Amino acid sequence: MERVYFLRLKSGFCRYDGKVVRSGDIIEIYKYEKGIYTGGVNVNGRAGHGETTDEQKEKNRELVLMRARRELRRIINANVGQYGEEFTAKFLTLTFKDNVKDLEVANNEFRQFIKRLNYRVYKKKCSQLKYSAVVEFQSRGAVHYHIIFYNLPYIDAEELAEVWGNGFVKINKIDNIDNVGAYVCKYMTKSSYDDKLDDKLVGKKSYFNSRGLIKPIEQYLDYEDIENIKKSLPKELLIYKNEFESDYLGQIEYEQYNLKKNNY
Repeated sequence: MERVYFLRLKSGFCRYDGKVVRSGDIIEIYKYEKGIYTGGVNVNGRAGHGETTDEQKEKNRELVLMRARRELRRIINANVGQYGEEFTAKFLTLTFKDNVKDLEVANNEFRQFIKRLNYRVYKKKCSQLKYSAVVEFQSRGAVHYHIIFYNLPYIDAEELAEVWGNGFVKINKIDNIDNVGAYVCKYMTKSSYDDKLDDKLVGKKSYFNSRGLIKPIEQYLDYEDIENIKKSLPKELLIYKNEFESDYLGQIEYEQYNLKKNNY
């Protein structure tokens, strides 16, 4: 993620009172009660080398997953609709007809599928397709994949199934979804986030992206700049608002705007 710091002090430290994250049409605004200084200050609160309890390990795993889900949502929103008017985002689910439970075997089949699909679309060996993919285990333990393609031309389900060659392919319609990242991410990661992380994914990546995707822009700002941005956004574009507490940042005010709403 591209980060921009706006307030640099003479000491070489940066101070900010919040941040704005732009992911395509979605703008997120955070305003912190406590100002933060970067450069030598541990804002994450990590300290000590004491023994970690099982309860703390579980909590840490949940935090990691929460951050991964947030990052994925932002990546999706930053890339949807950015590769030409001829492309609409396509959301696919790939399943194995055989009960493939080995993640390394499944990931290898997925990589081969991407290679074959690139060749089918562009008639040459290349890596031009842009996508994000999430791994999920079915109740029977079999691996399947949820993928959003950002620049895949029209191709029918039968041809996709032929290129996949391992089982069933389902295409989900998302053309009329305003916040594609929130919709897809919730759907793609439901088994990992509704309860606990599947043990098969512990220590492994639950999602991955193609190279060269557009990155969300994260700007660190002072109070005045944050308020000016909020005033510039029509109130009808506000789709979510919340407040929560942080041990290190104090009270945090969060707002999310959708520029696509009302074609702003």
